[in-house]
Amino acid sequence: MGVLLTSMVLLGFLPPVLTKPNGAFSLPLLYHVHGVVFVSWFGFYTLQASLVQTGRLQQHRQRGLWSAILAIFMLVTGYFMMRAAFALPEFAIGKNSHIASMMFPTTDLINFSIAFLLGLVNRANAAAHKRLMLLAGILILDPAVARLIETIEAPFLFIPIMELALFGLLIGYDIVKLKRPHWASLVGLGLFFAAMVAKLSLSKMPVWSDIATLLFA
Repeated sequence: MGVLLTSMVLLGFLPPVLTKPNGAFSLPLLYHVHGVVFVSWFGFYTLQASLVQTGRLQQHRQRGLWSAILAIFMLVTGYFMMRAAFALPEFAIGKNSHIASMMFPTTDLINFSIAFLLGLVNRANAAAHKRLMLLAGILILDPAVARLIETIEAPFLFIPIMELALFGLLIGYDIVKLKRPHWASLVGLGLFFAAMVAKLSLSKMPVWSDIATLLFA
């Protein structure tokens, strides 16, 4: 799953960046820093998973702090990316308005934070910890999936379909291993649908315009 998610991030972000008319380095420095941090977290997640898979648990625990540091940088750079997007009147996701579109990255960062913090709290519970860290990756994957779908010119609806397929893999794994969905997997799925409600409904309410302006202007 680590390799799959990291590949999706690279396939989502690299083609649009490399095909910029004025070259990749025409983008602001913030974009590059955020991209490096974003990819690094997924790469580090894959490394951590491989350490557990090969029985190197002590090394996994020793490097856990780096995952938290990368997560903090993801949130910080993600916030400044959102401010940059808010300053661009043409920024829009799908057919949503400029203001409504700001709900998408907002809920992504919130859900990533919740899943990651739950993963840290449950680090002594291996079954919950590994699922919650995976869910943190899935719940922050929306920007990469959106760009991947745009690159292959597939319909916008394919974004949630692809993301739900990732949840399907996790819950399928639960059923094979545990004969039932794990509570952590259900929490992640609940966060995903809560974000969908916010993106499709709450984002269109006048109060969200005030909140988004307060947060990002």
